[in-house]
Amino acid sequence: MFDVFFFVAFPYIALLLLIGGTIYRAFSGFRTVARGRWRWSARGDLMWTTRSTGFFGRASIGPAALSLHWGILILFLAHIAGVIGGAANWPSWVGFFRWTGLFGGLLLLYGLVWAFIRRCTIAQVRSMSSAEDFIVLLFLIVIAGLGLYHSSVQLAFGVSYAVGPWLVGLFTLQPDARLLAEVSMTMKLHIIIASAFFAYLPFTKLVHLFSFPWSYATRPPISMRSYVGLKK
Repeated sequence: MFDVFFFVAFPYIALLLLIGGTIYRAFSGFRTVARGRWRWSARGDLMWTTRSTGFFGRASIGPAALSLHWGILILFLAHIAGVIGGAANWPSWVGFFRWTGLFGGLLLLYGLVWAFIRRCTIAQVRSMSSAEDFIVLLFLIVIAGLGLYHSSVQLAFGVSYAVGPWLVGLFTLQPDARLLAEVSMTMKLHIIIASAFFAYLPFTKLVHLFSFPWSYATRPPISMRSYVGLKK
């Protein structure tokens, strides 16, 4: 019953909330004065952005932001390779996922921990942070930590051969929870918490990922000047 709910029903619930929540958030002005008015212009509300804290602690934001964003991108590509390789039984693709995912996971965890410490220790950043900012970071830290523990401590690299076919079954509407019966509890928790995070994502500041990089093609240029230049 545990496996059937979390690996058959729950992923579909998460996917429904991810897609439906994003559409609702984009068109209804969620959290703004435009709430309930179904129009695309509502997407421009400030809650769609990351509420940048780059004005404060500038020396610390670079390593955190670069590691976090590059880590996510690398992991996204690595997981695609792992799923395809596991489903098609291609060892070279699974090997790529193993080493690239390990590097991306370490990079992501480094950026996440740095970002979390930054929010806790810099007074200005802490004062403008909401509970959501900490919840999102903790979610990602736990997900990344479980994935790294599974690969670097448990040394279980063959999970792609079970997870790949299972994910394919989800998208072909033929999910089979039995494929994950022998998967470690660490990886099961990794999948469950990741599914919960995807369900929560549309209602957080992370919806900005759905507008990047599309909005950058049409936005007006932004003039950037260094602080040293302004002083002169």
